[in-house]
Amino acid sequence: MKTTNDIIDGVSVIEKLSVDELGAGKHRFFFKATTDSLGNYHRVPVIVIKGSEPGKKLFIQSTLHGDEVQGVDVIHKLLPHLDPAMLKGTVIMVPGANPPGMQLASRYYPSQNETQTFTNLNRMMPGDATSSNAGSRFAYALWHNLYMDNADIFLDLHTDSTGTAFPFFMFADFRSADVCRLAALQPADQILEDDGIDGSVETELVRAGIPSLTVELGCANVFDPDMTRRGVQGILNTMVDYKMIAGKVDLLGIETYVGNEEVSVTADQGGFARVLVKLNQDVTKGQPVATMTNAFGDVVAEYSAPCDGRVLSVCTTPLREPGATIMQVLRRI
Repeated sequence: MKTTNDIIDGVSVIEKLSVDELGAGKHRFFFKATTDSLGNYHRVPVIVIKGSEPGKKLFIQSTLHGDEVQGVDVIHKLLPHLDPAMLKGTVIMVPGANPPGMQLASRYYPSQNETQTFTNLNRMMPGDATSSNAGSRFAYALWHNLYMDNADIFLDLHTDSTGTAFPFFMFADFRSADVCRLAALQPADQILEDDGIDGSVETELVRAGIPSLTVELGCANVFDPDMTRRGVQGILNTMVDYKMIAGKVDLLGIETYVGNEEVSVTADQGGFARVLVKLNQDVTKGQPVATMTNAFGDVVAEYSAPCDGRVLSVCTTPLREPGATIMQVLRRI
């Protein structure tokens, strides 16, 4: 544990987290990451609930993409369920992993350098402490001083990007038996069997031997009570199954659709998209799924399902430029 002498709003500031050094109870910290262009440190909020008995270390992170705030509500609503006296192990929570992106309601980590770089932190792990990209340095700080040695299980909470919506959806590397176990505990609508994306938190943690999921909880920039309820339940299910708390696993009666390919319908030209299908709806190849109109209301394009499957994602912002995603279908091949 590497602490500083700083106290902000009554909360201690740390440079490196080591939960093994903490006593049982509830702890709050600001994690001191890298600095901005004015030399001020980005400080990431960290909540640690350490049980009175040893057990797994469950790490829950939200909002690595700054517009994807749903997981913050999940973490806040999870807190009343966590009693150190009844807990075996430790729960580490980060309700807002990308403060500068959050301030801009942006997916990206913004850098005020000569090129005005906007970095996707979820493609930068485990980061590079000597990189010319400030986002890569920030990712390095998260990975090496916050994640490492503090996680046996990791849930990375996201949503779809601004202007689009997912159901409760997960990316999961089913080549790992531990990931399969973890995925089966979440009340998800859909799961993509996914070999991973280089530089993502999930993929790099799985490569490091730490079971991890990317959990997508609906839309960006909103708190959806149903997504919060289901997100909390998935975490409680995880804790029950890993013997961290007493109780029973409850999947809320949801049957999960598992696919291994996502297929996108993209705009050939810009205009106003009207999606004709709903999330989680089954579609057949050739079924009408969307139209595009111009500024005068003329239909200039019609789109159909590219395959049989289930509606995975839809655009929620009507204005679509050429190449933008209108909707996605999850299928099994």
